[in-house]
Amino acid sequence: MANEVLRTSLDPACVRTELKAQSRDDAIRELVEIIHAKHRLKNPDEALSAVMEREQKMSTSLENEIAVPHGKTDAVDRVLVSIGIKHSGIDFKSADGQPSKIIILMLSPASTSGPHVRCLAEIAKLLQSETNRRQIIDAKDAETIYRIMIGAGLPAT
Repeated sequence: MANEVLRTSLDPACVRTELKAQSRDDAIRELVEIIHAKHRLKNPDEALSAVMEREQKMSTSLENEIAVPHGKTDAVDRVLVSIGIKHSGIDFKSADGQPSKIIILMLSPASTSGPHVRCLAEIAKLLQSETNRRQIIDAKDAETIYRIMIGAGLPAT
């Protein structure tokens, strides 16, 4: 099944077509708060700390205007994902020097690694496509981004 982990980890309620944040740290905080609002994390502060600590070790920015901040924490029992678009971009210290416009935050249980790695692989494969990246950035609603991310394609118009 296409994007199997993303199908179970991402909810349309955890997708934003325009983040309020202006900085990397604020974007990470906003995306953790989005997950917490939907899934009631056991400890949202611990989840935020896990992502920030990971980000301090090495930037989670990829090329092509993408950042995938992530962390492993006991605050979750399964992989959870939130997505935010920032059309003006946010500096995640990307190797190509470009600000990140697609920011995908992932929280994973500290005790497992398989689903964490599979989800990262699904995200990387999906976003290799310039078409997918453009459709996500240009999407007018969360449902469209969600459908692209889970491999369901664009909604019928």
